[in-house]
Amino acid sequence: YPGPWRAGGNMRTEVTEGALVEFFNEIRRIRDERVTADELEASKRAIVASFALSLEQPSRVLSFAITSKLYGFPPDYWDSYPAKIMAVTADDVQRVARAYLNPDALQVVAVGDAGRIKATLEKYGTVEVFDAAGAPVVSLTP
Repeated sequence: YPGPWRAGGNMRTEVTEGALVEFFNEIRRIRDERVTADELEASKRAIVASFALSLEQPSRVLSFAITSKLYGFPPDYWDSYPAKIMAVTADDVQRVARAYLNPDALQVVAVGDAGRIKATLEKYGTVEVFDAAGAPVVSLTP
């Protein structure tokens, strides 16, 4: 079902540029290379196990019910969810990655010293700077 997709990491300011290069390399690799059978199997098992554990949390069960209502899912959607996850193939992963992971259309959010990382971020598109309270910063110079 629809929803945001996120990837992230924690890095020191001085390695921001290299980290972004590798991040975008990974996005391209996900689109261009088939996932290995072992990695796919491990990921599917992790998703199914996480889903099973989430059923122990009333707030998550409520969230599933709201999602079902919001998107008009059939009554058995969550009952069949684990089987559907386990049926995902490497071709499915690559098809979806190619359809939805566009390195040229990603939004990058970086938290840190804007004066030190802004030039690096500008290589990937327009940069908007905000202060710690969420207010736009007009200029980085005093």
